[in-house]
Amino acid sequence: MNNIESKIDELFDELEDSKLYKNYVKVKEKLENNNEIMSIINDIKRYQKISANNKDKSVDDKIKDLYDKLNHYPLYQSYLIIKEELEEELFMIKEVFEKCFKDILEL
Repeated sequence: MNNIESKIDELFDELEDSKLYKNYVKVKEKLENNNEIMSIINDIKRYQKISANNKDKSVDDKIKDLYDKLNHYPLYQSYLIIKEELEEELFMIKEVFEKCFKDILEL
């Protein structure tokens, strides 16, 4: 079992050493340090909570407007692209694990 854990640790170490992951971390840090973008993101989250409770069209319109504003930031666009690439990489890893587990447990 320790061997399996060490191999999994190696896999995640390799992922964390990848260019994709490092780029993701850099862009995420830049995004988090941008007060304008974070203010818009926080407003969106706040309005989403209100929308979940009220179902008010004006609140939904405000959320849409904020997303439109947010999408005009190249930094945010870069974040979305890199995040999607990383999600795809993680999905592929998950698929390999699921297939291996299924093969192991199959009669």
